[in-house]
Amino acid sequence: MKLSVFTVATPDLTPEELARAASAAGIQGLEWRCKEQPQDTQLQGPPSFWGNNLSTIDPRATDEQLSVFSSAANRYGLQSIALTPYLTCGDLEGTEAVFKLAVQLGASMVRVGVPFYNGTRNYNEMLQDAVNYLKAVEGLAGDYGIKALVETHHFTIAPSASAAYRLVQGLNPDKVGVLYDPGNMVHEGFETYRMGMELLGPYLAHVHVKNAGWRPVAKDASGVEHPNLLQAEHGGQEAEPLNPIAWSGSWRPIASGMVPWKRVLADLMAVGYDGWLGVEDFSEAYDSKTMLSLYAQQMRTWWEELE
Repeated sequence: MKLSVFTVATPDLTPEELARAASAAGIQGLEWRCKEQPQDTQLQGPPSFWGNNLSTIDPRATDEQLSVFSSAANRYGLQSIALTPYLTCGDLEGTEAVFKLAVQLGASMVRVGVPFYNGTRNYNEMLQDAVNYLKAVEGLAGDYGIKALVETHHFTIAPSASAAYRLVQGLNPDKVGVLYDPGNMVHEGFETYRMGMELLGPYLAHVHVKNAGWRPVAKDASGVEHPNLLQAEHGGQEAEPLNPIAWSGSWRPIASGMVPWKRVLADLMAVGYDGWLGVEDFSEAYDSKTMLSLYAQQMRTWWEELE
């Protein structure tokens, strides 16, 4: 079992602090968040997942700036396995720039762009654009020795394993693969886990570990409780059948969400997956160091129970 951490989930830890904490937890790999950062530190605000994340590599990083990250990893015997940017589908120039950065860092995987879907543009047109982009990315991946990753992610045209497969089928799985994220699939795109893994076959390249769940929205904006709340939670005859209740999805701790991680691990084991498992816990249930330690304990305990 190979464990890694995507640094988006540890925004308050510097590269040095993160590497030390990951090593202490028994985590071997680092997936560095890659995003433009404000040059003025006063504009950054407090640490946050998608804002002032202290272990984020700016794609404009100099060799000296990049060495802060590689040195931290090397000092604690960790492997920089991936750069995870927020690329736009079709941006080949930006994609190549991140590939070059990954090579400097010694990382072998990079997440690439997938179109967002909001119903304003036909899916089939977006699919063709994405396929054309990935064909070009396949060539770049070969040039730089990188594996490009398409992530299963809600609000994109690849929310599920089968939707992601439509993007990568026919491409070289040594150069383009799928980042399989069951936690994202709670929000959108759920499919039976093992079926999705079997469909992906050699394209199953990486796995992210987090969890999420849904709950009925109990009260409206004015604070009035919805008349069907009890039925939404427990079933039974609705108080107002013509008044549908809204539901809300949110992140949960790894053992307390809708993804049955022991089952997912069993399915990964059954299909022969031997890649990385990367934590991306957004639940904020634990501080970053505790989260890393608990994650490693959970994965190893459950994996050993399945062997």
